[in-house]
Amino acid sequence: MNVFLLNAMKNKSLSKSYKLMAVYTQGRNYSTPIQDAKPFNSIPGLSSLPIIGPLHHFLPVVGSFGPKADLFNVVGTLHKKFGPVVKMKGILARADMVFLFEPEYIDQVYRVQEANPLRPGFETLEYYREVIKKDTLVGVFGLTTAQGEKWRDFRTKVNPAMLKIKLVKVYAPGLEEIAYDTVERFKRIKDDESYMETNFVSEINKWSLESVAYVALGSRMGCLHDDLTEEHPSRKLMQCSKDIIETAFKLEFLPNPWKYISTPAYRKIIKTFDTQWEISKQYIDSTRKRIDERGYDIPEEEKSIVEKLLAIDERVAILMGSEMLMAGIDTVAFTATNMLYNLATNPDKQKKLREEIRSGETHKRYMRACLKEALRLWHVVPSNLRRTDRDHVVGGYHIPAGIDVIAPNEYLSRLEKYYPQPNDYIPERWLVDKGHPLYYGNAPAIVTLPFGFGIRSCIGRRIAELEIELFIKTMINTFEITWEGPPIKVVNKLTNAFVPPFKFRFKIAK
Repeated sequence: MNVFLLNAMKNKSLSKSYKLMAVYTQGRNYSTPIQDAKPFNSIPGLSSLPIIGPLHHFLPVVGSFGPKADLFNVVGTLHKKFGPVVKMKGILARADMVFLFEPEYIDQVYRVQEANPLRPGFETLEYYREVIKKDTLVGVFGLTTAQGEKWRDFRTKVNPAMLKIKLVKVYAPGLEEIAYDTVERFKRIKDDESYMETNFVSEINKWSLESVAYVALGSRMGCLHDDLTEEHPSRKLMQCSKDIIETAFKLEFLPNPWKYISTPAYRKIIKTFDTQWEISKQYIDSTRKRIDERGYDIPEEEKSIVEKLLAIDERVAILMGSEMLMAGIDTVAFTATNMLYNLATNPDKQKKLREEIRSGETHKRYMRACLKEALRLWHVVPSNLRRTDRDHVVGGYHIPAGIDVIAPNEYLSRLEKYYPQPNDYIPERWLVDKGHPLYYGNAPAIVTLPFGFGIRSCIGRRIAELEIELFIKTMINTFEITWEGPPIKVVNKLTNAFVPPFKFRFKIAK
């Protein structure tokens, strides 16, 4: 079963009922008395059984979708069969879900929830930080798991270090060097087609880890060496990233008694969190020693993220570094692969991008359009989620507090009514004038949200975009890339992931 179909597996929260829900958003007044709304239980959706909810739809043989259901197809079926508001009952007493397929409805709920944006996170990671690491962290909670004031406090601390545009000046030279080193490695291994078809993602992960570690931990890790040992910290961190995705899916979104007994999956993920924490701390400590030796008398705009966070609190620096390692390896690697695949299967777009790169154009308009279009087609996380903390009336239905409201953004981004030729890779739609039928602005902005929504959107967006743009620039300038195989396949667990074999072919570009 898929993570977003099972995100209902969260504890319900309760709040008092409001007699009237008034929402003012984008100049529109949504004001509907709750007593006039259709009851929550009347929202259409999959049939449900006691205790297991809609789980039987995803069972082998008897299930209408089966255990290997593709999220995109399931969401499309729900939309076509049940309409713009669809309910899915919670499984094993966890929170119910509502899928919204109208941008206006999503906007209505998400903007009201922006005052207190509840986004359920990893319960195992929350337990690790608030119980196991309680004495170490002492009131520092991070961005992934915290809610309300705990989240707001941490975000306020890290925003100045993470969001300034001048970060480009600090990190661009080092990230460009990492991209160059990655391309040099690709030159050495590109002709081993058997290896590349199986291990392409592993190679891209080395680049993304080297890049994010350079930013998050303040130093190069050496991921791109040809003779990496199994004990090298980079190997351990890449394995941590893989284990977290695999194990967290089992613990968070499938029935698992880890809250009551210590299961093998629970023990594995706690060990993984420990490994990631210790490696992060080791590199942060080394960075702090280098800063102490160098001295602190340098311009503020030349200070790294790590240095700025260490000035706040060492715990904040280690926790933010750990979060960046957790969130910035597979996600950035997926987006870079997404972009390479679409450029490889659209050689005219690849040629146009190469021409821009070699022209010395500083605004990178086509590069950015290529990235936006790749993210429209495949979001890293295909849906966004908010848990309601109050009553809403949406599409004539009452949605109470404690419901997980899902915006299926990747699915919506492939609907013809929002984007003409929605399944085609057309970067130009992000560049044409308003009068052009392809113009991206004809779609409501809330349809395509690859970096999330509002104040809980991705804090590492600027850095991720910089990493990807420099990498793609170096790859396309060096290689002519083709794809010699059937269309690539995507699976979803915690995030989207591509499935091997990877039929990329690389030859030196003229």
